[in-house]
Amino acid sequence: MKRLKEQKEKRKKVLNNVTLIFLFLFPLFSTVYFHSSIITLFEVITVFIIFLLTIIIFSESRKNVKYIFLYYLLCLIFLIISYLRAQNFVSLVPNNFNYSLIKEGLTILKLITPITFLYSLYYQKIEWKKYIIVLKVWTILISFTIIITNILKLSLSSYTDDFITKNIFEWSINNYYQETASKGLFMYANQQAAFMIMLLLIFVYDCLYKNKKSIFYILVLSLAMLMLGTRVSSVGGLLTLICATIFYVILILYKKEKIKWHFLYLLIPISIWLILLPISPYANRNIELNLAYEINDLDILAYGEIKENAEILDEKIKYVYANYNPNYLPKVFFENYYPIKYDTEFWYNYVKNTKIEDINYRNIEKSIIKRVIEINDNKFDILFGISNTRIQNIVNIESDFVLHYYAFGIVGALLLLFIYIFLIVNSLYNFFKYQTYYMFTITTIILLFIFSAYLTGNIINSTNIIIPFTFIASGVFLSKKVDN
Repeated sequence: MKRLKEQKEKRKKVLNNVTLIFLFLFPLFSTVYFHSSIITLFEVITVFIIFLLTIIIFSESRKNVKYIFLYYLLCLIFLIISYLRAQNFVSLVPNNFNYSLIKEGLTILKLITPITFLYSLYYQKIEWKKYIIVLKVWTILISFTIIITNILKLSLSSYTDDFITKNIFEWSINNYYQETASKGLFMYANQQAAFMIMLLLIFVYDCLYKNKKSIFYILVLSLAMLMLGTRVSSVGGLLTLICATIFYVILILYKKEKIKWHFLYLLIPISIWLILLPISPYANRNIELNLAYEINDLDILAYGEIKENAEILDEKIKYVYANYNPNYLPKVFFENYYPIKYDTEFWYNYVKNTKIEDINYRNIEKSIIKRVIEINDNKFDILFGISNTRIQNIVNIESDFVLHYYAFGIVGALLLLFIYIFLIVNSLYNFFKYQTYYMFTITTIILLFIFSAYLTGNIINSTNIIIPFTFIASGVFLSKKVDN
């Protein structure tokens, strides 16, 4: 009996270590060298293998597994409904934006990965020591990649696929932000920004309550976030650091506890942030290339390719080409994403009636999808959406929750994003129950992650960020075990 128990504990430990090794690799998966559909599939399959092994090895996990299988069944039913509705879709564009059952199924599989992984983590009960080691590895890999490649000018720009031309030692108020904002070798700057804000908060807690030396991780994160140059990383990171510091003081005074004066260490990264922010890549974002635009022969030629052999150009199309502003409305939107030749009326009205200050990528993207929904004219679109496949084949909306609302409707969005509702409710409950700085940290991480997804997009559909987020958010299960 004793030997059997030892073998069982050994298996648990092995699975625990396999899970940790898998997590260590995530910053690598986010780089341009590893980012691919094959890696994404590997991540998803690995999560489900870990889930199955957790059920097999941790006997207590079988008690509630029926609920997660019921959840899977509901998701499968939703996919079937999506497929059946897809057969009657109507649009002005040939092939109706090519719905794919396989791609739709894979998207739903990605979206249910967090709840699957969270279930495994709950029963594996990874201790704080191992939990923080994973976060330290992530911080070193991400921050040092961005910092070193920035200094050597080997970093990709956060806003283009080109290399930066100026490093941190050449920052000034006269730089063009696309030449200085650097994301290292990572694929998406937005994802790294959300990732680093979560890490920043954890290390603020760790510095205040566990290990003063964690100020090192805060410093390297702060510098890397400034180099990244996005709104979330540059401004959001600074505000997060300031608010975390202020809340610490407020909580100590409220609970009448003895203040730990090493919290003043946090003034060091805040000061550095305030000094560098005015000359950082983010501060240069208001410097745009002021290109005067006039309709020219190339535009007429482009239209000529669209409507070959036409003797007289459509007056409304001519109006669009003569009046659109390429700095706000790139031609790719009406020539490729949602072709003007199929819906001239929409683009004519958009260019004619939309104020220039209201035109931005998100406005254009949402306007196109609203038009597609209007043409389909199906009252159930609000409940079940028009499918993620179709939206991605038109244009990706750079705001996750808006995207998922249009893709899956109210029913699908609530079903597939249920994990985020659960995490918010659970963390808020624990925060008010324990009233600890640790639970403030976890709750803030969850709220900021969701806000970042709404603000920037390309986050919730990416396993490279939602799986690490799930691991960090699983810290809510440590609420009773972590000392404040």
